[in-house]
Amino acid sequence: MAYLKIIAAIMAGETFIKQYIADKEKEGKKEWKLPGGIVIRRLENGGAATGILSNHKKELKICSGAILSVGGLLLLKERKKQPVSAAGVGLALILGGGLCNFVDRVKKGTVTDYIRFTKCPVSYLRKLVFNISDFCIFIGGLLLFVCQKFRIKN
Repeated sequence: MAYLKIIAAIMAGETFIKQYIADKEKEGKKEWKLPGGIVIRRLENGGAATGILSNHKKELKICSGAILSVGGLLLLKERKKQPVSAAGVGLALILGGGLCNFVDRVKKGTVTDYIRFTKCPVSYLRKLVFNISDFCIFIGGLLLFVCQKFRIKN
């Protein structure tokens, strides 16, 4: 149940943010500049990370759906081991972020990204645009890596 709450919270929060940004763009407010070089501006990404595979949308949907299905099965397996674990939280973060991006991709054919770090010391990262789902996927993957590397069970 805890995992479903994590997934639902990510999906609800991300959906709200994306809708808010889309509504403000219609009102003419297209960009917000925040301290630290963070810029909020909507971008529709037709591919995966960095726009790769944007010419293969059908294949990308199929692949994303398959990966999410495997992630769901892994989460069910983890849930059977123990009610809540660090690995399970990692999987729930990945699934929440992945499902939100997948729903975007299926409904619109694109994923809405909106966060850019214009003052990042790594020049390559300054060019990329993210969304909250991307951060959830990254943090979930990092958590799974740490659990595996240090054999964390709970």
